[in-house]
Amino acid sequence: MNNVNGAASACASFDITVSGFAGSYGAAESCLSSCGCPEGIREDVWNRLTKWAEKTLSGYASSVKTESIHKLLWDIGEKKHGFTVNVRDIPLHQEAVEICEALGLNIYELESADLEVQISTYPYPEGHVRIGEIIPGRDKLLINGEDVSCMNRPGTD
Repeated sequence: MNNVNGAASACASFDITVSGFAGSYGAAESCLSSCGCPEGIREDVWNRLTKWAEKTLSGYASSVKTESIHKLLWDIGEKKHGFTVNVRDIPLHQEAVEICEALGLNIYELESADLEVQISTYPYPEGHVRIGEIIPGRDKLLINGEDVSCMNRPGTD
């Protein structure tokens, strides 16, 4: 919210909401296309993650594939909207996070399936959770605990 002009300022009531899980499809694909168990990962853990990946890809077989959540958020900003997003509020599957850590991937850059990111007002569409808000200006801010950073263009770290 804009603290200078108060709640009556432009954009104070628009939020960014998401349904689905970010990066799960890409993490599952990466897991199954990897050449065996990565170094430093216990084999039983990798076998569990591989089974999760198989089940996930099977479940997403008829789903709409989407770009990464990073790209979807960037597109919102390109429409001349500034925003803040709390990274910890983005829905992620724990198994996808573990796969990304094992393979050195950024989960926020991976392809998703059945992921929808949109600008909403309260009450939010069914199945959507709030991850951030629209703010005046063009800043694309990511909040991770006490850290606030500007979002980079997709594909760059």
